[in-house]
Amino acid sequence: MKPALLLLVLALLPACEAMKRSALESAMHDIWVEGNLDRIDGAYEPELAWEIKQFVADNRALYPDITLTIDDAIIKNNRYVTVWTISGTHRDLDKRVTLSGVSVRTRVDGKIVEETMFYDVKAIYDQLGFTVVPPPELSPFDPVTPVVSRGEEAPAAEEETSPEEGAGEEAPEGTEEAPAEEAPEGTEETPEGTEEAPAED
Repeated sequence: MKPALLLLVLALLPACEAMKRSALESAMHDIWVEGNLDRIDGAYEPELAWEIKQFVADNRALYPDITLTIDDAIIKNNRYVTVWTISGTHRDLDKRVTLSGVSVRTRVDGKIVEETMFYDVKAIYDQLGFTVVPPPELSPFDPVTPVVSRGEEAPAAEEETSPEEGAGEEAPEGTEEAPAEEAPEGTEETPEGTEEAPAED
């Protein structure tokens, strides 16, 4: 490519990006603020378009005076990343909510085929006056295993001893084995297989 042509292309790139950003901001304003949901059909693939329409319609119903500001936009190839701030007054609670987030969109053949939104759901509840407390058993901060502080050792697990292993072991110190029973006086043990002598008259 000739240097002059290369310089021309480089000079036009910012203008091209600015045009894309302007078009994106215009579309987002029409959809979210003006409620022109038909623009979603032209921008999204059919299955995703239905989901986005429902999401926008539900939020516009809850926040009738909704406003949207595009704080920043990065457009690279088929990826569109927007940083946005949205505000509105809740229809039933009459409380103002302001929320910032990021949307990442992927375009294929001129249609958005994927969109992921990142925002703080808890911030919405906080501004509406709700307190969200997770159940203790679902807390991600509860340790599963006991925590051992620095310098301490974890308690050793007790080992079970089977009856066979305990057989033949010496008695602990301080204990005595029971003495064998002695035969009563005047009696003698008779070996098996022998008979007692008859008593003398």
